[in-house]
Amino acid sequence: RPPPPDPLPLFPPLFPAAHPSDARPAARPPPEFIFSTALDGKIKAWLYDNMGSRVDFDAPGRWCTTMLYSADGSRLFSCGTSKDGDSFLVEWNESEGSIKRTYSGFRKKSKAVVQFDITQNHFLAVGEDNQIKFWEVDNVNMLTSTDAEGGLPNLPRLRFNTDGSLLAVSTADHGFKILANAEGLRTLRAVDNRSFEALRAQFESAPIKVSI
Repeated sequence: RPPPPDPLPLFPPLFPAAHPSDARPAARPPPEFIFSTALDGKIKAWLYDNMGSRVDFDAPGRWCTTMLYSADGSRLFSCGTSKDGDSFLVEWNESEGSIKRTYSGFRKKSKAVVQFDITQNHFLAVGEDNQIKFWEVDNVNMLTSTDAEGGLPNLPRLRFNTDGSLLAVSTADHGFKILANAEGLRTLRAVDNRSFEALRAQFESAPIKVSI
């Protein structure tokens, strides 16, 4: 079994840059059924048959919750916040509607809902306390954290790219930063080189005009 890729915070940011309330769906790839969450703290599972929800259970904290599957669709995670400001990151046993593991590392009360994402099947990332916090999916203890050299809001929003080598993070000044691991750095350098070559070719092919 090959080792998992390195977590992103080892590298610096490169540059700034059917419920009674609102529901958010999370479909399993390939889509066999849909989980939905709502502000009442309920999680429901649905099939594509208009027969109503098959499962109805409470989210941790019984308030706002977001659910995500791992890349291969084999594992289900959720991250949410209670009305009292307590945050919860958990993995679910979806067949039983029970919590398989609860991840630790949240220290402060939150005034809003924390955001999270998962890269491939290896790492979970959460924006909280002006930081990005990382967990390895099989370990409940926080792996590492980074403040991305400062400038993050209290609850930064974040999103991995498809292969998990880049992570976009919102900043307090309404911009964003990109965090990258070794593979992500190579990708960005290749893009920079192609952009430079295209710009140079444009200038070299342009006619030179002289005015007196």
